[in-house]
Amino acid sequence: MFRSIINTLVIFFSFSFVFAQNDLQATYLKQAETFASEVNEIAKNPVPTWDTGLIIFTGSSSIRMWRDAGLLSKGSPIINTGFGGSTAFGLNYYLEDLVLRYKPKQVFIYEGDNDIDAGRKTRIILEHLDTIFTRIWEQNPETEIVYISAKPSPLRWKLRKEYEALNKAVERRAKKEDRLVFADIYSLMLQKGEVREDLFIEDRLHMNRTGYAIWAEAIRPLVME
Repeated sequence: MFRSIINTLVIFFSFSFVFAQNDLQATYLKQAETFASEVNEIAKNPVPTWDTGLIIFTGSSSIRMWRDAGLLSKGSPIINTGFGGSTAFGLNYYLEDLVLRYKPKQVFIYEGDNDIDAGRKTRIILEHLDTIFTRIWEQNPETEIVYISAKPSPLRWKLRKEYEALNKAVERRAKKEDRLVFADIYSLMLQKGEVREDLFIEDRLHMNRTGYAIWAEAIRPLVME
């Protein structure tokens, strides 16, 4: 009798876990699909041909709003495919249109900021990022991926522990994978352990030119020419 009860409970919780996972995936999918029109506009742009290869900058609005990102390279073109509100799941969902079709030699990715704000755990974000990395390398094993660390911001400063945990986890992965580079911009945006308010526009989330200048200083040496 006792064993029968245990078996019933195991089956019940197994089904509950499956249903919960399905609900979670449905939520991620619904969120990603809200950006379909924006991604479709990006997808309309033809893929340029360039002898030295293409470089992609992609991710959420911190990338989309980086108007001067293209100036970081004096050789290969930098194509900005960022879209506002993007998450790691969303980028993976649109990876063909935003990254894979370009067959890039290098990809800069900024994801995790919105994931953390949405309450997603480090483990889940890493799973989504790993899927992105794997899909890129399956198409082109030589592509270098640069993960731009999740930035601190005054608006989301209360979540700094989650940001730091994600950054450390990706940095550990990068130390084990030669094709993955971790670009730390988080620590550069701090002063005496506090986030610098002067790096942001009025919404206290997105950066001004001073903030992007810090990013450029850290990332320019990583760009392949």
